[in-house]
Amino acid sequence: NTVLEWSKIFEYREIIHKRYKEVWDIPLIKKRSILFKRFLRDGMRVLDVGAGFRGAEKEIKRSGISIDYKSMDIDKSICHDYYDLSEIKEDFDAILLFEVIEHLSLEDGINLLKDLNGLTKKNGIIIVSTPNIFNPSRFMRDATHKTFYAYDELSGVINLSGYHIEEIYRSYNDAFHRYFFKVYVAGFLFRTFGIDYAYSIFIVGRK
Repeated sequence: NTVLEWSKIFEYREIIHKRYKEVWDIPLIKKRSILFKRFLRDGMRVLDVGAGFRGAEKEIKRSGISIDYKSMDIDKSICHDYYDLSEIKEDFDAILLFEVIEHLSLEDGINLLKDLNGLTKKNGIIIVSTPNIFNPSRFMRDATHKTFYAYDELSGVINLSGYHIEEIYRSYNDAFHRYFFKVYVAGFLFRTFGIDYAYSIFIVGRK
């Protein structure tokens, strides 16, 4: 029921908004590898959806975590374990969905998350990232982006899909002098103008 789903999205969004009233209240991390070390464990079965060149697999290995990694992407020019979700007959301890959902319509994004929930083991996790819409250059420079997600809206959609929101993070990394200036010197200017220097939002949900 579309009306019911909208009401639930708004309800979940308000819960998250009370937890993080502004985007700047969300903890800042430099790299997603921090999340791999925090949430992945040896022996986990991990599915990377929209895996591209399988960069996450390389980062996880460099983090010293030994997992059973599987990748899925629609691009058949690159070697992947799966090219369609319908091919997958196993379940996973963790699912990665990095910079994918913004390329889909809202309805397709919700359907994808629900399908991924069906592939997630009980008490398993999903880590979703999307460009930070409070950083206009991150979202607007890609013509293939279809849906804008603020951190609270995406949290509502993920929650609607059957996951409990555990953590939310902003990510930003740069040369030391630029990082120091943006984070520690000019931070108040970003707040004043309602924009953010962080590139992406990462949300961790648990089934």
